Amino acid sequence: MLQNTHLQIVSDQTETAAISMKNFSAYFGEACILSDVSFDVPSRGVTCLIGPSGAGKSTLLRTLNRINGETQTASFTGEVDVLGKPLIEGYPDVTILRRKVGMVFQSPCVFPRSISENVLFGRRDKKLSKTERRTLVETCLKDAGLWSEVSKRLDKPALNLSLGQQQRLCIARALAMTPDILLLDEPTASVDPVSARVIEDLLTRLSSKMTIVMVTHNIAQTKRVADHVVFLCDGQIVEAGAKTDMFSRRSCDKTRTYLTEEFCDC
Repeated sequence: MLQNTHLQIVSDQTETAAISMKNFSAYFGEACILSDVSFDVPSRGVTCLIGPSGAGKSTLLRTLNRINGETQTASFTGEVDVLGKPLIEGYPDVTILRRKVGMVFQSPCVFPRSISENVLFGRRDKKLSKTERRTLVETCLKDAGLWSEVSKRLDKPALNLSLGQQQRLCIARALAMTPDILLLDEPTASVDPVSARVIEDLLTRLSSKMTIVMVTHNIAQTKRVADHVVFLCDGQIVEAGAKTDMFSRRSCDKTRTYLTEEFCDC
């Protein structure tokens, strides 16, 4: 349950929440970045994390993939469950967690390899036949809306692709791990508007099959793709709920101000 908020994120009663946080606080050294955050993310759909820079959105996202855990000064308190298991105790091998929880960053991170090798990069430990590899590459590139653009040059360097194509390739690479949850940290911030809309359409299609949690500063984008919205400011949740509620007069004054004026008066 959310604390000190007008609305709350709720999952379908027939489904278990994909992610659950209770009294979660995140620290870098003695600096508290997120304080007493509690909410559930439903098992399907797109949940957008919005709020001004420095609100703690990326910190929250990186916690779920345990990237912050690689920073010596990072720590957290409270409870975080991912797919019904505690984030730390339930996944002693972080590799297992990251197979279930994929992540795509703001700037495309492609490797100096071929397009095909980029897609298969996370499956290097699996013995796949040539046919299986080809099928997996085709499936993931189709899911990422990239197949028609690159099918004739799978063996060409991925670095030759445009930024928008590279970002979709990163999504395809994440999908090759068949994750249950996909985390995206401003995935369209560094691409052109046309590529951004292609990625938005892609996320809408994928949301029927998996949990998507996305950080964005683009309010119009939030309105287009979100099913649920979490508004953070100064390391705390101001309000969270279904998009239809958050973009309505039922939301609190601070939420309406941010969503309509993109100004935070927290």
